[in-house]
Amino acid sequence: MNKYDEDLNCSQITVEIAEYIQNFSTTMKGLSEMEESLKAALEMRRDGDLFGSNKLLIELVLQHPDHAILHYECACSFDVLAQEEEAIPFYGRALELGLSDKEAVNAYTQLGSLYRLHGRLMESENVLMTGMMRFGDVGLLKIFYAFTMYDLGKPGEAMRWMTHAILDAAVDQEIFLNHRVISYLGSNLDVQNIMKSPITWVNSGNKALEDEKSIVEKVEAVLKVFEPTYFHGAWVFEFEHYDLHFTDLDDETRRAAVAAFAIMVGIWETESASSFMPQHERKYSGDYDPSEPHFELNGYISSFYSNYKTVQQEFPVMTAYIVGCLDAIDKKSKIGLEQKFPEIDSILFRQFRKEILLPSRQIKKKLPPFEDFLEEIGWNLSYRAW
Repeated sequence: MNKYDEDLNCSQITVEIAEYIQNFSTTMKGLSEMEESLKAALEMRRDGDLFGSNKLLIELVLQHPDHAILHYECACSFDVLAQEEEAIPFYGRALELGLSDKEAVNAYTQLGSLYRLHGRLMESENVLMTGMMRFGDVGLLKIFYAFTMYDLGKPGEAMRWMTHAILDAAVDQEIFLNHRVISYLGSNLDVQNIMKSPITWVNSGNKALEDEKSIVEKVEAVLKVFEPTYFHGAWVFEFEHYDLHFTDLDDETRRAAVAAFAIMVGIWETESASSFMPQHERKYSGDYDPSEPHFELNGYISSFYSNYKTVQQEFPVMTAYIVGCLDAIDKKSKIGLEQKFPEIDSILFRQFRKEILLPSRQIKKKLPPFEDFLEEIGWNLSYRAW
């Protein structure tokens, strides 16, 4: 080969390398933009904007049709909106494209469950069995397979799989993560088409659900029926973003906002009411309307954590009760609240646990007197009904 040919070959290789680098750079830029958009969609869901998150995820799937995680998150977004027929193909496509083990287990479970709830029993059986063959002893898959066996008229087979799942429960965090779903469906095995009645809702952007009452008035309405016997009672707060007002300029608004959070975690800890509920469990709680706003745990943890020292300085008793109750709830959950609430910012919550919950772990044993708590939240004797 002469020098001319060598120079020509070198030039061609150089051009090919340049094209490869350019294409690679373009691809990486596209992936980076996709990841940022996905992050934004998940943050919208985390903040309770279920419709906006769903819309953005649909757009991402159309732009990147071969990314499994986009299909999976899009399926989840339809699922939490109780639009199950729309969720089914996205779960299926996500599994075809390939998911990590954790997401794949959940996708097999959700897809098999949705098939069953919509009467597609053979498809449900096939999907769940495929998941079990792939992942082996996963109790969550066994439980939902048992439900399908029951609907197929095989109660003995159903009980066998359910027994296996229960034996696995002590080491299977996915069962703890889905306990409300399992309890609801397991208690309604003889009820036909429990999810068939259509859920009607109008997306009004949540604005019609917040009335003209102030935060202070909403909290006082609860305080007037709040019995001073710890947190035993299902007091319900009107929806408000109390978490956005922990450091409000108005003194009484600050007090009311922190008091609302303190009472919410208090009744949650005593199991008098479910102040906060994971998004994936809500449609199993009865009368679910996805257009209604819900108290999102992530927002409250984020606001409490970022303003902790300020809130603690002004409201030391409420702060002690909030920390004590949250720590008790976290331990009681078996798997940790960042696992129980998949939509939560897990890194944020682990920091919160490490910096605030763990150093205060003994606080529950030496909380300030409850009378001091009542005084700090603004409760007074005039609220007594007798």
